[in-house]
Amino acid sequence: MKAEYATFGLAPTAHTGGIPADGAYGARAGAAQVPEEKPDFTRDRRVLLVGPRTGLFARLAAALRTSGIGADITREAAGAHEEELRAYGALAFDRTVGEDERSAVRAALAAAHATAVCVEPLAPVVPLLAAQLEQALGPRHPGPHLLAALTAAPGEARLVSTAAARIRLTGYHRDRLRRTHAHPLFDGSPEPGEHRVPLDARIAFVVARTDGEVLVARAGRDAFGAPPPSG
Repeated sequence: MKAEYATFGLAPTAHTGGIPADGAYGARAGAAQVPEEKPDFTRDRRVLLVGPRTGLFARLAAALRTSGIGADITREAAGAHEEELRAYGALAFDRTVGEDERSAVRAALAAAHATAVCVEPLAPVVPLLAAQLEQALGPRHPGPHLLAALTAAPGEARLVSTAAARIRLTGYHRDRLRRTHAHPLFDGSPEPGEHRVPLDARIAFVVARTDGEVLVARAGRDAFGAPPPSG
């Protein structure tokens, strides 16, 4: 049956005020009390962060661990044991990591037959990076995906859902003072199908979340003032 088009009945909200570039990011309230939501540091829920142990990656690792994802930071990934490298489901390089080091890490992963997905950070913002890594790890729960697709362009985001479920959409942009702003775009339980969400022209990225699933999309130009890392 062809999906029906629908428009969420919410226009973009005013920004919630400046938040640090490393933004607040946490687990759902009470998640620690639910057995199935306890941290599961298996291969499917571990990420490798190649870069310095301070700054952005330190805050990112703390945020990921809070949401039940194991995160390790190192500059010695190329020399790690093969079994250790196979324990990760995703990895990301800090912008300060040069191409030679990136190549050495990729070669070590290939030699170990590791299947970690390499994520290229879209912007130096903790909630956005965490969402990218969660998307790379895949859904927490088996079965059909609730979020089938998310695309964005200046002025509009389009989301395809396969079942009725609570969905939250958040947009991000950076102002002239390089402060990151989060825009709550939608929080509700729409019917399955394709849905359109109007976006403020300033929105650079959109994150969609539902139970155990995350999708990230770029909306037009990168307003965060830094090019993606090479390699």
